[in-house]
Amino acid sequence: MGANKLNIYKSLILSFAILAISDLHAQLLTQGNQSPTQLVQDVLLGGGVTVSNIQYQGAAASIGYFNGANCNIGLNEGLIFTTGTIFNTGNITDRYGPHGPNDRANAGFDNNQPGYTLLNNVVGTSTFNATVLSFDFVPYANVVEFRYVFGSEEYPEYVGSQFNDVFGFFITGPGIGANVNIASIPGTNVPVTINNVNAQTNAQYFVDNGDGNLPPQNMSNTYVQYDGFTQVLTARADVICGEQYRIILAIADVGDGIYDSGIFLEANSFSSPVAIDIDYELSSQAFGNDFTMAEGCTSATVTLTRAANNANAALTIPITISGTATEGLDYSNIPNSVTFNPNQLEVQFTLDALIDVNTEGLESIYIDFGIPDPCGQNDYVRVELAINDVAPVQVLVPEVMVTCPGQEVTLTANATGGGSGYNYLWSNGSSSQSIVVSPTTTTSYNVTVTDNCLGQSANAVGVVVVPEYDPMAVQAQSDFISDCPFIPHTFTAEASGGAGGYTFEWSNSAGAVMGSGFSLEVSPSVSGIYFVTATDLCGNEAFDGVSYTIVSPPLYPFVRIDTTICIGDSAFLQASGTGGFGQISFFWPHSGETSPNIWVTPNQTTIYTVEVSDECQTFITLANATVTTISVNANFEFESPNFFQNYPILFENTSVNADNYHWVFSNGYQSFNTHVSYAFQDTGQYSITLYAQNLLGCRDSITKNINIRPEYYIYVPNTFTPDEFNRTNEYFTAYTYNISELKVAIFNRWGEAIYTSNALDFKWFGDYKGAPVQDGTYIYRIEYTTIEGDKGKLLGHVNLLR
Repeated sequence: MGANKLNIYKSLILSFAILAISDLHAQLLTQGNQSPTQLVQDVLLGGGVTVSNIQYQGAAASIGYFNGANCNIGLNEGLIFTTGTIFNTGNITDRYGPHGPNDRANAGFDNNQPGYTLLNNVVGTSTFNATVLSFDFVPYANVVEFRYVFGSEEYPEYVGSQFNDVFGFFITGPGIGANVNIASIPGTNVPVTINNVNAQTNAQYFVDNGDGNLPPQNMSNTYVQYDGFTQVLTARADVICGEQYRIILAIADVGDGIYDSGIFLEANSFSSPVAIDIDYELSSQAFGNDFTMAEGCTSATVTLTRAANNANAALTIPITISGTATEGLDYSNIPNSVTFNPNQLEVQFTLDALIDVNTEGLESIYIDFGIPDPCGQNDYVRVELAINDVAPVQVLVPEVMVTCPGQEVTLTANATGGGSGYNYLWSNGSSSQSIVVSPTTTTSYNVTVTDNCLGQSANAVGVVVVPEYDPMAVQAQSDFISDCPFIPHTFTAEASGGAGGYTFEWSNSAGAVMGSGFSLEVSPSVSGIYFVTATDLCGNEAFDGVSYTIVSPPLYPFVRIDTTICIGDSAFLQASGTGGFGQISFFWPHSGETSPNIWVTPNQTTIYTVEVSDECQTFITLANATVTTISVNANFEFESPNFFQNYPILFENTSVNADNYHWVFSNGYQSFNTHVSYAFQDTGQYSITLYAQNLLGCRDSITKNINIRPEYYIYVPNTFTPDEFNRTNEYFTAYTYNISELKVAIFNRWGEAIYTSNALDFKWFGDYKGAPVQDGTYIYRIEYTTIEGDKGKLLGHVNLLR
């Protein structure tokens, strides 16, 4: 019964599933807005159990149906409830539900629901966003069970923390007690929790689904959003047949209302397994379903199977027949009972739908099996079948009209009546229901259809009507002759024959497409031929051509000559033209002159354009002349910013566009070298002039001033030997030239000043406070002033050796 209900339920959401799959491809699908009663009765409930008093506590968006066939959750379909939402809410970067890919580490939705007392007692703290489904049930065997998967976003970050979302399956009833949690690790009484099932503890029951950041889980929506979940587990409890129990299925957030967790319950798995399983199979589906038999050609084989642990004794199952069909007249006899012998696991029988001469329509057969259950009563299981008349086979092939000969078209034989499918045979040898043909003339195709039930046959003829058209033709109008180029003219084309619906394409003699439509407007510069191709609806083509002839020769302009001048000079430009029609005219846009020959004086390189036209005045041709200007830029650089007498100075020539040079110094010195090196003997101000010239005679010059200063120097030795024996190099001093002031300080290695002096001829004998210092290296600092008032500083070291 549960399976049949689920099929009905699934058909109600078929449109949702189709839309979801087409939009989301292979991923978890969910559907909400069902009542708790629908979800329990039509989705969760299996065989051997009746339920009542169904109640729900939680948000409407937290519970619903799921289809997991195309994701990695491990269950094909069933009931889902979560601590947040079952929907794929939010945007692409901020989704909240359980749908994949797992591209967030903290997916969740706080629905502001209260917690639940039983779950508070389990964790010893407050819970939030509880989702609680409860109902009474009566089992008809001694066991009740269902399959489930628990998943959570709390994995893996919060394993071992206080943020452990909690769930439980609490049963109350005879022989069990009150609120016993049956969500336990297989083979133990340890409850399934995040801390008890994870990558380190009971890892064989755990599925690591990534952390929300790493591939492949964050790349494919075949992975659900939860970072971890259990393998498919079974919750089971021993019960007393026929007694009433209550179960509470509950889940809640712990610590806070974020990071969702969810429970997936397998469809039809909440069951109390009975001893006998009954199935049937039709020999053929004459009417497109698995329960209607066709008179005279369908049989049904019914199979009863029992479990091996209940097969040690013989067992007889009584059979009761009802329905509108008559046994022995409409179908073969069915036994009054079937018997399992000791250790026999399967028995079966077959009934045939019998053919008769009456037209009775759809008739029903109800076969009820009295199956004893542990409660000591028969649990009647019904197999529902039907029998229908087999109507005569009829076939129709609709006539098809095509637009074009050779057009591909499909003929389909539409058969009715008969049963168990049809066999087709066309006059062209095809055995398919439809054939694809391409006739060039009107053609008939015969088909014979035979059903697979009684072998009835029917014939039909399909006709493809092909029209006949006059030959295709096109005429282009008309040739055109002109004295001048670029005169606009419109060619037209007219087509006839063929299937109509003409299209036109124009091209030139080189094959280049010029345009489409029945007309073409041109204004060419040279004579040429234009072709038109007309095409009808069927692809038939016709061709024609027209000519455009220009009588006058082409107009060619010239300008003499490209030239190079110095800036400030002038150039003479000469324009001319050949060909064209009539008198030739000239126009220089830069100046407005109309003479063919002009003078120009550009201050930079310039391209001059002349517009040349003839008496047609239909076009203007252009000619260009380039006047390149060259300027000499004289320049030179000094080697150093400070210059002293008797020191050679390099004057580096950096002139541009020059070939010859002449240097003139204010003291009378001259040179024709490219670069000059010169030492001034006397101090003072001097001017240096460089004259630069290129081969065209373009010139430039530049003058710069230079100040020659008196020479000075300071020489400081790096070693002295105050040993009083050789009487040489006995003291440390500095030797100067053109220095007016001197200030010296000497330091030991600890930075202590051990000698200072302001004398130009200072002498340090290697002592400090009247006593000789040790051999070693000492630092000196010398500040000086030249005779011209320039100041400077020297830092260095001197070695003292005795």
